[in-house]
Amino acid sequence: MREIRVGFSTLGCKLNQLETESILDSFSESGARVVGTGDEADIYIVNTCTVTGKAEQKARRVIRHALDKNPGAVVLVTGCYAQMDPRGISSLGSRVFVVSGDDKAILLSLAAWLHDNWQGHGDLYDAVTEWRGGISHEEDRFSFHPGSFGLHSRPSLKVQDGCDNRCAYCRVCIARGPSISLDPVVALERARRVEASGKAEIVLTGINLSQYRHGGTDFPGLLALLTKNTDSIRFRISSYEPEKVSPAFLEAFSHPRIQPHVHLAAQSGSTAVLNRMVRPYRAEKIAQAAQALRSAKEDPFLAADIIAGFPGESDAEFAETMALCKEIDFAWIHAFPFSARPGTRAYDLRPKVPERVAGQRVEALGALARESKARYIRRWIGRAVDIILEKEGNQGEVSGVYGNGTSGNYLKVLLPEAKGQIKSQKPEAGTSLRVELVAVSEVLGVDVVGELAN
Repeated sequence: MREIRVGFSTLGCKLNQLETESILDSFSESGARVVGTGDEADIYIVNTCTVTGKAEQKARRVIRHALDKNPGAVVLVTGCYAQMDPRGISSLGSRVFVVSGDDKAILLSLAAWLHDNWQGHGDLYDAVTEWRGGISHEEDRFSFHPGSFGLHSRPSLKVQDGCDNRCAYCRVCIARGPSISLDPVVALERARRVEASGKAEIVLTGINLSQYRHGGTDFPGLLALLTKNTDSIRFRISSYEPEKVSPAFLEAFSHPRIQPHVHLAAQSGSTAVLNRMVRPYRAEKIAQAAQALRSAKEDPFLAADIIAGFPGESDAEFAETMALCKEIDFAWIHAFPFSARPGTRAYDLRPKVPERVAGQRVEALGALARESKARYIRRWIGRAVDIILEKEGNQGEVSGVYGNGTSGNYLKVLLPEAKGQIKSQKPEAGTSLRVELVAVSEVLGVDVVGELAN
């Protein structure tokens, strides 16, 4: 059989990244050669996002680029954008297949089917057409669990999907559907399997982790179950809702093997704007959540999402957001301009904030984020932390590098090659090292320089 070359492009959330990694693993297991996104491939798989209009524009550029790179290739497009606009995506080319987000799991079967049925004979497009016509709808959204993690040193575990909220600006809840949760027994089994493989951390992922519920187990209960029934592996929470930072969550979060890092889906620091967004909390709840999280862990890395330029956002309301962010002193702020999404309540809301003004507000939040992160990094200089090694040996982009890693509190750490360092001591990517943070880094994409702790 002729070797199949397959390229992957992923836009959007950590959940999309995990799902892509599972599909990639299925192709690798079937003997396919995974190539870079800019390389010529026989099959391109594009996992899309619909959070913003720019995310959809980027997806269309990726699809067109793939078709230009190899006009004979097959492009399979899936994800939330594919769920929302299959007709528009199909119009981009005659060799484009749309696999709706609901059906994304069927892509796990494609590599094995081609290995068994196509074997390099005939047009690949005809083979994919035959596969698509003969496979049934697949609703098991928790079948994305790769046997190996080739893309990430810190593997993810999908425990939740969908969302029951109906925030005015968001159509992910439409694309992904209502909240569903993985059986906690299965979640524990998968976590133990990752721990047995030697990985030191698992990132728990979902669309809205705070809505995890299976039977009588909620998300704090899941955290307690995982920490009680594993030995050493650590767990990182990808994102959480401010109003769900409850006493039960704080108790679970305080466990030593829950990483000191929470990304709060704050969205605004103005209660009036939050009300128009149909968010279920007031601005003061965000500050209360941050204070409570800091009482459970010593100086955790607290980040936040903020939407700038939501319809009707006045200068005074944006000033409230800036003031709240300064008061909380987030370690990072992911700020982005409001993007009107078809099918949402905010699509026709007036008055619109001019793009120029929204852009200026994003810039102001970005400057604040950089200042806040610099303060956070300086607070940790001279302290010892555990990091997850992400690149082995001298595989970093800077010569003389022992390795790169991510600390428990989400700092990107560079380890220069120590003089006389014994090469055989270098552990594999995904394992843990104890390091001392010694200096602020001047290397792009790295926060701090570390040294192996004695």
